[in-house]
Amino acid sequence: MTFTYKGLDRSGRRLKGIINAENLKEALDKLKQQGVLVTDVTQKDVQMTVQSGSTGKKRTVFQLRARDIVLFARQLETMISAGVRLVDAVMTLSEQEIFAKKFRNILKEVASDMKGGMSFSDALERQGAFDSIFINMVRAGEEGGILDVTMKKVANYYENSNRMREQVKSSMAYPMFILGFAVVVVIVISVFILPKLITVFGTVPESGLLGLLMKMNFVFTQRWYILFPVVIAIGVGLFFFLKTVYGGYVKDFFGNLLPPVRKLRQKMTNERFTRTLGVLIGSGVSMINALDMAARASNNTKFITTIAKVNEEVKAGSNLKDALKRAGIFPQIIYEMVGTGEETGKLDVVMEKVADFYEEEILTDTKKLVSLVEPMMIAFVGIFIAFIAFTMYSTMFQMQNQLGK
Repeated sequence: MTFTYKGLDRSGRRLKGIINAENLKEALDKLKQQGVLVTDVTQKDVQMTVQSGSTGKKRTVFQLRARDIVLFARQLETMISAGVRLVDAVMTLSEQEIFAKKFRNILKEVASDMKGGMSFSDALERQGAFDSIFINMVRAGEEGGILDVTMKKVANYYENSNRMREQVKSSMAYPMFILGFAVVVVIVISVFILPKLITVFGTVPESGLLGLLMKMNFVFTQRWYILFPVVIAIGVGLFFFLKTVYGGYVKDFFGNLLPPVRKLRQKMTNERFTRTLGVLIGSGVSMINALDMAARASNNTKFITTIAKVNEEVKAGSNLKDALKRAGIFPQIIYEMVGTGEETGKLDVVMEKVADFYEEEILTDTKKLVSLVEPMMIAFVGIFIAFIAFTMYSTMFQMQNQLGK
């Protein structure tokens, strides 16, 4: 096969040319040995980009469980290494009850498409359930004839991403419980306790905090049949809105209000970007496509916009280190590590080391943030309940004095 390529040499000079190889993986290995950092590669008359794929792609609303993807990738890697045919391996895994029923059904359809002549990556893409990172890593593994190695990288990538997400969630579980407890306390006071205390005096306040709580009591007790569907509608609407581009801007805005949270979110963005970029480059995906997918994996709208500009500079011939440096999104030490990775041809390894560094930083910062949030939430609940109690008793004393007169 003949491939045309574009890339950068170790001095950052722009290159393009032709290379002969048995497959895409061999072409990339040859270029890597020559010190070329590939930004784009094309087989003659066939463009190997993320847009390739079959028609009739399905749509799905619900995401697959990370656990299913990790187990699938690990078991598939083992079966391929053992010499099992790919379509037979997928069919066998579709019958394993360890996976969710929905996931098993998807695998059965994938196997059916493969029996009909479709490639593994195209069959996965047609389901509309797998993200672009998973599909393009599989596609690169297919083209390079190293699908077993690629599936191991897929499993490690999703395992690391899921572990990081779960650690952050578990750290924030207690503060969220305190917040939920505060909401329950307000509802219980307004619905069950407050009305009984106020009705003793026969006068219902129309203004102030007590007036607001009495109105809440009326809504909860007399208009609950309207409140229930409204709350569900708002919850569903928010869920889908936050999945949109505009919802991303809203999340970024509120997430950046507090400096500690803003700092933590930035590190999480950097960790996802560098880890995804390293895994994709190591799997044989071209630099241009890898940058685009890694940016989208960060789930940060501002970061995605910035990396799009970096991608344009790389396409124009700039090396990655200088393009990232001009964007100003990492500390200086990261740019130097990226430069070292480009010079040595081990950018994938360096990116994963950077991601490991950020992972440790995230865990440390999360613990610090939680240690600050927990006492603040407890103090907030205590002060709020004390304020309500003070307002209730002062109002009741005023009513009692009026009745005495």
